[in-house]
Amino acid sequence: MSSFLSFLSKVAAVLCTICFVGTALTSLLLFNVEQRAFNPNIYKEALVNTNFYQSLPSVLGQVLEKDTTFGSTAFAKYLTSENWANVIHTLLPPEQLQAMTEDAVTQIFAYLNDETNNPHLSLMPLKERLPGPSGMTAAINLIHAQPNCTPEQLAQMVVSFGQVLCNPPQAVLNLAKPAIQAQLDLIATNIPNQISFIDANTPKPRAGNLRNIRLAMQLSPLLPLIFLFLITLLVVRTFKGWMAWWGWPILLTGTIGALAGFNGAPIFRMVLENYISTRTQLRIPPELTAAMQAVADEVLREILRPAGWQALIMAGIGLVMLLIGWLISHSEKNQRIKSSEAKTQVGV
Repeated sequence: MSSFLSFLSKVAAVLCTICFVGTALTSLLLFNVEQRAFNPNIYKEALVNTNFYQSLPSVLGQVLEKDTTFGSTAFAKYLTSENWANVIHTLLPPEQLQAMTEDAVTQIFAYLNDETNNPHLSLMPLKERLPGPSGMTAAINLIHAQPNCTPEQLAQMVVSFGQVLCNPPQAVLNLAKPAIQAQLDLIATNIPNQISFIDANTPKPRAGNLRNIRLAMQLSPLLPLIFLFLITLLVVRTFKGWMAWWGWPILLTGTIGALAGFNGAPIFRMVLENYISTRTQLRIPPELTAAMQAVADEVLREILRPAGWQALIMAGIGLVMLLIGWLISHSEKNQRIKSSEAKTQVGV
């Protein structure tokens, strides 16, 4: 009967060991996510590290090139994404682009905290500067970058400016400035005020739910500790047994956790994207997706790196415990051999 109970205890201990590894890995990741994922500075650093601010004009240029609201704006119809990027570079200095992006990050956190209904990237700085002197400078620079106008193109430009995009003589360009200004005013009017990130019909997350989730993430390390305690009650009877029953699961958890912490950012990003897409109707333009994926990978690397180091320490602790258990077993084996040899000598 006692052997049967011992067998059941070992089976239960093995199940607890499996549960420990699963919950310890989960809590290791969740605890670090809670500690760092809700800090806007992490995202702002990632934006810098991925050169997002430098690539933003190109991304916005692609978005504006595809905007159908410019269909009635003759001049804008001929602007490529590269043209738009050059215009944005001229109109918006790097510090302005950084302020726009950081404001969007702040709004996303405000949305999660139930403080706003519509997190977005504001295009108002672009709309405000385009009709001004810097907008005229950008337009003239753009025109000068085009091939020289042919006589046919000049005739067409005289009839209706904006139907062709070419570089006319300076005298013609000076005469065309009022028409250019009118086109800039019209383009600025048609540029959307913002790029929204969330569909208007998407239910907002409740701040209370988020607080509960964060509390659960903070308390998650308690669960694997419970399984370690159960393992101890079920099968640990000696110091050597403690080293073995704790050492193996801690070593396994640390090894897997280190691999996930140092190399798992792209995988976790794909899982997160899938989770978000099933619960929220995002309205992020495709042109922004690749840039934001790079930022997300950088953010996850920053979040998971501490988990990787903590897991590595766990693996080291598990390895030391197993080595201690092995040394004890080796010492006991030597003592048994010596005791057996001593008995043999006495018998002789």
